[in-house]
Amino acid sequence: MAGAKNSGAKRKKAAEKDKAKAQKQRKPGELSRFQKVVIIIFIVIFAGSTLAGALASVVQAQNYESQTQELSVEKMDQSYEGTVADLEAKVAENPDDTESLLSLAQNCSSWGTSVLMLATTDDDVAHGNELLDKAVGYYDDYLEHEDSSSVRVSRALCLYYQGKTDDAASSLEGVTTDYPDYAPAWQGLGAVYESQGKTDEAIAAYEKAIELDPDDEAGVKSTAESRIEALEGTDDETDTADTADTDDTDDTDDTADDGE
Repeated sequence: MAGAKNSGAKRKKAAEKDKAKAQKQRKPGELSRFQKVVIIIFIVIFAGSTLAGALASVVQAQNYESQTQELSVEKMDQSYEGTVADLEAKVAENPDDTESLLSLAQNCSSWGTSVLMLATTDDDVAHGNELLDKAVGYYDDYLEHEDSSSVRVSRALCLYYQGKTDDAASSLEGVTTDYPDYAPAWQGLGAVYESQGKTDEAIAAYEKAIELDPDDEAGVKSTAESRIEALEGTDDETDTADTADTDDTDDTDDTADDGE
C-alpha cells in the first residue's frame, strides 16, 4: 500500500514538474505541445468533422517545412471567413436550423483552434480565443435545441484550448455523469486531468475510456493506452532516478566504511 502511494506521488510530482517547465517556456496564450497532441487525438476521434480537415493541414504544415506554401493565420482567415459568414446568415434567418448552427459552431471551433496553433503574436492569440468564444456560444445555442454528448465534448475542448482547464474538466465531468458510456468524454477528461498534473485521475479516466471502447472502434482505446504508457513511463524514469540516487548514497557509505 505504501509503495502504491509513493508511486502515485512520484507520478504526480513528475507531471507537475513537466507542466511547470512547459508553462515557463511558453508565451502567454500559446498552446502547449500536449494541447496540440490532444487536438490531434480528437481529430482522429471526431474524424469527418470540419475540425479534422483544417487541423490535419496545420499538422502537415508543421511536419513538412519544405512545403512550398506555408500556412498562416491570414490564410486560415481567408479559408473560413466566407463559410462562417454564410452560416451566420442562415442561422440569423432561421435560428431553429440546427444543422447550420452545429456547422457554424464546428467551423468557428476549427478556425479558432487553427489560429491558436499558428499564432505568432498576442493579437493572433486574442483572435483565436475570440473565435473559440463564438464557437462555445454557438454550441450552447445548439444544446438549447438538443442535448448531445459529442457536442458537449467539443464545447469543453474549446474551453480547454483557451486554457480554461478547470471549466473544461467540470464540463467533461458533467458529460461523463450524464453519458457514462460515452468513451470520448472519458478520453477528453483524462487529457484535461493529465494537463492539470492529476496523474492518478487521468489514468483512471483513460482506463474507463478503454473499458468503453474495447475494440478501438472509436479510436479511443489505442490513444488512451498510449497516454497511460506515457504517464507510467514518466513514473519509471522517476523511479530510475531515485534508484540511482540511492545507489550513489550506498557507494559513498561503502567507501566511508572501507576508509575506517
